[in-house]
Amino acid sequence: MKTDIPLFDLTPAIGPGSKSEDDGLSYMPMPKEMHTFEPPRLPEPEELSQAPGAMVLLGRVQEALDQYRPGQAVEVIELDSLDEAEKALLYQVLGEGEVALQIIGDHPVRAQETVLAGLWWLQKLDQAGAVVSQWLEVADVPQCARDNAFPSSDVPVIELDQLPLGVLNAGPVLVELLDVARKHQQEARELPHVINLSLLPFAPEDHQFLGEKLGQGQVVILSRGYGNCRISATAIAGIWRVQYYNSTDQLILDTLEVIDIPQVACAAREDLEDSAERLREMREVLV
Repeated sequence: MKTDIPLFDLTPAIGPGSKSEDDGLSYMPMPKEMHTFEPPRLPEPEELSQAPGAMVLLGRVQEALDQYRPGQAVEVIELDSLDEAEKALLYQVLGEGEVALQIIGDHPVRAQETVLAGLWWLQKLDQAGAVVSQWLEVADVPQCARDNAFPSSDVPVIELDQLPLGVLNAGPVLVELLDVARKHQQEARELPHVINLSLLPFAPEDHQFLGEKLGQGQVVILSRGYGNCRISATAIAGIWRVQYYNSTDQLILDTLEVIDIPQVACAAREDLEDSAERLREMREVLV
């Protein structure tokens, strides 16, 4: 399975995926070594004086981070009223964090977590890949990931009277997943139901059959760190595929989860509290 999330090249646009060394389609490659935190370069005083709107907006972000807790409604801060210089300075201050997200479909959106966990920079795109709107969200995960992951809320009934040649274990796994997904529709689960495919004797035919029956949803999330974690919505509501890769790009853990959204994609409360404190320190340096 391909492990990179394609991000449109919007040079000279400001925001997620806008950094490119050429004029072609830009991709976010999976890192080949440990990803470590790199603090953003803070602007000089003369740069700040040319972008007063960015400093005001950082104050609003600070208030949102101080108040937000996972489970609450997300805090949305629009960016369209800023000019390009202010957006560029803001993006310089906030930097790029470890998690990137993409919504595919009729209304594509891409999101990049900033260096402040729980603070996301989002862009709504048109079908040509041009940015039509930008905003920040303070959230454990962007609201669009919850709202648009699955093309339908229905869990289909799939007949398994006769499995294709070579398929041995994918049939029972699919039956279990669909049964749990239906129960999840009736009463949302707090903890995921996890099937670890890495521990099952799955032939290539099993993987192909399961992939065809589950299909592809509308959300792909890539979390970088020591190796990568790729989180993909399937076409069936509540079912996600979560795959972990080591630093040499080898798949080391392949799971299917039934849950609203996998916890590995979400910022924890402690992360948000740490982000609020880090932003406060950054603003003290800037002022």
